[in-house]
Amino acid sequence: MYLSERQFAPTEDVRDDARGVLGRHAQHPSAWLAMNRDTRHFFVPGIDGMLAYRPAGARHLALVAGIHAPVAQRDVLLDRFLEWAKTQNRRVFALQMLRDDAERFAERGFLVNQIGASYGITLSTFKLAGGPFIKLRNKISRARRSGIEIAELNRDCAPTPALTQALLDIDKQWLKAKRAKELQFLIGEVGDIRALDHSVKRLFVAMREGKPVAYILYTVSFGQYAGWMHDLTRRLPDAPAGVMEAINAHAIDTFKAEGALMLNFGFTPLTSLAREHELPRASHPGTAWVFRKLAQHGSAIYPAADQLQYKLKWAPDVLLPEYVAFERGATAGSLWQFLRMTGAV
Repeated sequence: MYLSERQFAPTEDVRDDARGVLGRHAQHPSAWLAMNRDTRHFFVPGIDGMLAYRPAGARHLALVAGIHAPVAQRDVLLDRFLEWAKTQNRRVFALQMLRDDAERFAERGFLVNQIGASYGITLSTFKLAGGPFIKLRNKISRARRSGIEIAELNRDCAPTPALTQALLDIDKQWLKAKRAKELQFLIGEVGDIRALDHSVKRLFVAMREGKPVAYILYTVSFGQYAGWMHDLTRRLPDAPAGVMEAINAHAIDTFKAEGALMLNFGFTPLTSLAREHELPRASHPGTAWVFRKLAQHGSAIYPAADQLQYKLKWAPDVLLPEYVAFERGATAGSLWQFLRMTGAV
């Protein structure tokens, strides 16, 4: 087996290998998170698969967004990774697992609890017309009347130095104005817009009087949820109301015209928690109770209610429970590293 860090310096050939595996076998809507800059990749010779992970402190490894391999090889790949982790004297926890992968961790004695859900819409049947979307259409119309125009990078506008700086300014002001920490490791990265790969990343920008005021990054999704994931969002504090909805409506029209199957809205922690989603004999009642309390009172950690409200505006027809799994239980150390990895502390 070999690891992508290659002396803690990922190489382009390893990233290309990881990208190829995702294209062939990824099923998780957020699988492109595996390609984030500081994420590493685990391979086993003879297995056409890959696991994406990061070290978490000195004693833990964090996996994210699924086991990427043919179904018949996923168990072996996971077992080899767990064996390797033991040789490193590290415990494993896994974030954003869909149910089938969560069950694999449960079979290996992990404590597994639902941590939230992801949402999506089937583009072939989606229409903004009709009564349920009146408020949404009105909000989009107000944004357009304010002078908002939507442009896609590298199609409608070029990645000039001025645009690059304007987007960086949006990031800076957004980070300064926000009240809650974002979920590090669980969101995508724009990177250098001059080198944006249109086949896996799409950047739609809202312009007013020729200046950017907001943007949404969409990243590619594979497998049964193939299409695009509504990933990273940024806006100026004084951007017009409805600007994000206007960007997304424009992107939906674009993706539908291209024949994309799904628009995935990604993972929202602490939402759609339900006892029927928990795994029998693998979930911990105390951990589930803590997550439910955080869902009710944890807005200081993450504004889940606001995120969910935005996603529900689009009437998603796909809801996928997502899970977190802890090796040998949710110890104080593993919980602390989990919170650190997600940016909650």
